Amino acid sequence: VVDYLRAATHLARHGVFSSAPLLAAAPSPDAYREPGYPAVLAAAWRLGGVALPRTEAELRDNRFGPPARIARLLGGLLLALTAAAAAAAVHTAGGSLAASVATATLVVASPALRQAALTPGSEGLAAALVALFAFGWTRAVTRASAGLVVFTAVVAGLAPLARGANLVLIPIGMALVLLAPGRWPLARRLRHAAGFALLALAPSAAWMTRNLGVTGSFVLADRGGQVLYSRAELDRHMAKEGLLPAVAAWTPIEAVRRKGEHRWPEATYLRYEWKGEGNFFTRSLRRWHAERRPPADPIASDRRLGREALREFVSAPGPHLVATVAVAWRGLFAERSPEALLPLDLTFMVALLLAGAVLRVGWRAWRGPNLALAVFFVAPAALFLFHALLTEFLPRFLVPALPLGWGAVAVLLFGAASSAPDRQEASP
Repeated sequence: VVDYLRAATHLARHGVFSSAPLLAAAPSPDAYREPGYPAVLAAAWRLGGVALPRTEAELRDNRFGPPARIARLLGGLLLALTAAAAAAAVHTAGGSLAASVATATLVVASPALRQAALTPGSEGLAAALVALFAFGWTRAVTRASAGLVVFTAVVAGLAPLARGANLVLIPIGMALVLLAPGRWPLARRLRHAAGFALLALAPSAAWMTRNLGVTGSFVLADRGGQVLYSRAELDRHMAKEGLLPAVAAWTPIEAVRRKGEHRWPEATYLRYEWKGEGNFFTRSLRRWHAERRPPADPIASDRRLGREALREFVSAPGPHLVATVAVAWRGLFAERSPEALLPLDLTFMVALLLAGAVLRVGWRAWRGPNLALAVFFVAPAALFLFHALLTEFLPRFLVPALPLGWGAVAVLLFGAASSAPDRQEASP
C-alpha cells in the first residue's frame, strides 16, 4: 500500500513515477510497481485539488484528510464500475435481467471487493479492467464488430499496467478474435488478431520502454523476479516439509488448521519470522534484499533471481507440480466471509460455490458452444493458472477475477434470457 501511495504522491507533486520516501526532494524515477493505480490516484488527487501528504506518517495514516477520502471515493467508483461492467457482460452473454441485477448486487456486496475498494492498491482497478474486458469480449462475440475488438484490445492492454498477471488476457483476446466472429473470413480474422495484439501490447511496451530509459532494464515492474524466486523457495520448502501440512495451514477452517498444527508441529508455512531461519517467504525476501544491496543493480539482480527460479521450475518439474497443487488450493480462498456473520466463517463454502459456478458455466459454454459465456470461465481460469504455476498465490491475487466468479453464480441461479448460445451480428 505504501509503495502505491508514494508513487501517486510523487506523480501528483513532481510528475515522476517513484517509490522513494516522501522526504526525497527530487525523487529518482524507478519501476518498482506497475503504474496503473498510482497514475489514476494521482489524477484524482490533482482533480480534487487536495493537499498532498508531506510526511511518511501522513502517508500511512488512512484517515489523513482529503487524500484518504479521495482514495476511498475512487475505490467506490471503481467498485461501481466493476459491478456495472460485470452485470452488462452477464446480460450480453445471454443472462436474464435478474442475473444481471444479481451480478451487480453480489459484486457490490463482496467483502473482498469492498476491501479492495477501501484499500489503496491495484486490486480494485484490476477488477474493473477485467470486468470491462469481459464486457468487451461478450459484446464483440455477439456483434462481431471491429470497433468492439478495438475496445477490448485497449482494455486488455491497460490491464497489465494495474497488475502484471493480467498479461494473460492478451492471448485470450486474440483467441476471441480468431474464433468468435464466424461471419468474418479467415484473412480478416487474422488481420484483426494482429491488430488486437499490437493494440493490447502497446501500453505495456511503452511503459517497459520508459523503464529501459530510466533503469536500463526492459521490464514491466521491478519485483517480477522476486515473485518467481519466492515461488521457487516455496517449492524447496514443500519438498522438505510436505504437501499436507501446507494444505492444512491454508485451509480457512480453524479446526483443520489446529489439527494440522498438532499433526505437523514442525511445519513453518505460517511462521513469517524475520529472525532465525523463517519460512519460504522470509528466506526469499532476505536473499532478494541482499542481492539488491549497493553497488548492485537492483533490477538486474531481480531479473537474475527470476531466471534462476525459472530454471528450477524446468529442472525439477515434479516438486514444482506438487507445490502447484497446494498453492492452487490456497488461491481458491480469495473471497472473504461477511464480517456480519462472525464468528461464523463461510470462506471455505463461498470458495467452493465460486469455483463450482465457474466450472459449471465453463461446461455450459463448451456444450453450447457459447463463446460469449465462455469469458466467465476462461478469464478466471487463466488468471488462476498463472498464479498457481508462477507465484505463491496469496488469495488476494485472485480478487480481480471475483466479479466474473459472482457473474457465473448469478447465471446459474437466475438463468438465461435467451437459449441462443451466440447471437452474432455482422458489423455495419
